[in-house]
Amino acid sequence: MVEVITQEIIYKPVEDDLQAVIAEISAIADKTPENAVEQAESLEAQLGHILATPGKRIRPALTLLASRLWGQYSSKLQVRMATAVELLHIATLVHDDTVDHADTRRGHQTASKLWGRNVAVLLGDFLFATSAMYVCDTNNIRLVRRFAETITELARGELDEIYTAWQTGITLELYKQRIYNKTASLFCTAAESGAVLGECDEKSARDVRNYGYSIGMAYQVYDDLLDYKATSEQLGKPAGNDLNSGIITLPAIIAAENGAEDEIFKFFNSPEEAKADLLPKTIEAINRTGALEKTNEVANNYIKAAMKSLDHIPPSKYLDSMMSLAEYVQKRKY
Repeated sequence: MVEVITQEIIYKPVEDDLQAVIAEISAIADKTPENAVEQAESLEAQLGHILATPGKRIRPALTLLASRLWGQYSSKLQVRMATAVELLHIATLVHDDTVDHADTRRGHQTASKLWGRNVAVLLGDFLFATSAMYVCDTNNIRLVRRFAETITELARGELDEIYTAWQTGITLELYKQRIYNKTASLFCTAAESGAVLGECDEKSARDVRNYGYSIGMAYQVYDDLLDYKATSEQLGKPAGNDLNSGIITLPAIIAAENGAEDEIFKFFNSPEEAKADLLPKTIEAINRTGALEKTNEVANNYIKAAMKSLDHIPPSKYLDSMMSLAEYVQKRKY
């Protein structure tokens, strides 16, 4: 019988430290000054809502796993870095939801829906700054600089998505650069920071960073694929949301090159009141081209590249978990 890969199995070698990360994040809402004015009490409640909705914790787990690959381990530093990585991810979600006018995230109302866009932006800023404080605790200038670079890349990815919205001429190269910035960049940082704190050699750090890059690229390609395949209940957000928001992702790029360009162009240029009826027809036209199967193949190739990146890493249960993580990303349904 084939064992089903679960998050619990993947995270088991670092479960204690991952719980420490979760505890750090949960405690942040309680760290506002005791003498703060009434708004701070509201801040506590708002942060509590944002931080209480559990994600997959893939990025902090990756930092913790990568840090143990060579046996050099300082739990305090790794936990601080992993916390920084997860807080940065959460901050980007708050801002993404605000920019996208999203009402739900992981089945719960977003900050912008509950308290308005102005408050949501500032809550995201609060989390960005807090994440930076955690990475500074590592006292590693390389990681501080890489973390700052990651924030700029994340912002560039979101800006590119805004600038190219409702444009049909998105090339594969533009798409790949955008998904690196908005998703794979943080996976690179999660993996590389763990390797650096694990005191590995420079080649190994590059190998682990390349693993993070390929996992991150695969993760986003699969996410873009799921937007066409999964239900709204599975995704925790509306299915078909990317196309309906004017965002061209890989399935649409491939479909446009294989006979569905006219249908996509018609949808993008139709009056707003007609889009609800045209959306399922456009998705069906994209499906008919075989674009979803080809998109899945691209994502699978990134998974293969991720696994190959670890060829020269010494065997350990932490390496096993990172290989299992690649398989988990490949097989996820939402």
